[in-house]
Amino acid sequence: MNIHRTKAYVRLHSRKNQKGKVLPVYTNKDVHVCANCSVVYEGLFCNNCGQSCHTEKFTYKSVIKNFFGGLTNIDQGFFFSIKELFIRPGYMVRDYIGGRRVLYFRPLQMLFVLGAIYMLMVQAIDPVSLKEATISVPKELELEWGGKNLLKWVTASPFIQSVYDVIKTLFSSNKALEIVCTLPFLALATQWAFRNRVNKVHYNLVELFFVRTYAASQLLIVSMIMLPFTGDASKGTPWWLDFIFSVWIYSQLFNAKLSTTIKRTVLMYLYAGVLIVAFVVLALALVLVLAWTLDLYKVN
Repeated sequence: MNIHRTKAYVRLHSRKNQKGKVLPVYTNKDVHVCANCSVVYEGLFCNNCGQSCHTEKFTYKSVIKNFFGGLTNIDQGFFFSIKELFIRPGYMVRDYIGGRRVLYFRPLQMLFVLGAIYMLMVQAIDPVSLKEATISVPKELELEWGGKNLLKWVTASPFIQSVYDVIKTLFSSNKALEIVCTLPFLALATQWAFRNRVNKVHYNLVELFFVRTYAASQLLIVSMIMLPFTGDASKGTPWWLDFIFSVWIYSQLFNAKLSTTIKRTVLMYLYAGVLIVAFVVLALALVLVLAWTLDLYKVN
């Protein structure tokens, strides 16, 4: 096979990848009477209430399908979206943002469903990782003020320890919630890193939030695959895999060169790190002020 034919196959594969699944055009002009609202209409769905023209009889198969569908609220779009996430993730997200949303499962709903499944797996494989932990302060962090180590003083406070226990329990019971808390930082960092509108493609902050939500779903799926082999939920996915997934999504999403995407992805993670550190410092300052105020209130 010569080089020109190989390049032609690569171009053909790339065009099919970008185009994605093509929905057939409905051409049947049969007139139907809706069994739900008795409206006469043409097409596959009623123009008044949206019911399908195909009302199948109830069978054992349909009962089982409705039962599990009611428990999980998962349809065929869920598994199709998972497949697309590992075949054409950036193009899939671009389709979803661009308006092709019938084929795909909604990003936040997918993330929480995957998070719930992941936590069930953790409960079965590594329940020790869900045990509550106390706040520990490294010896290297000695912030003295008024003859007191502020960090140890704060962490020893019953109020702060109670707040930490509530947050720890909440986060350990829902992996998706833990990931969602980092999504705003990553979305904002993505907007900053790609602010020059690579190839004139621009997305607002909410759209980039959905981009990072689908990326988080990718990591959760990989974590679910790795967990039975590692048996340790604390390890999670390696950082380099997260980086590769991000480059993969951004290169297709912005249709940019690989070298440009890698540089901007590195910049995105640097921005995200700065944002998270700034948020942690601000939160710690608020906690210090709150603990100091409560301490003064007890003294008085």
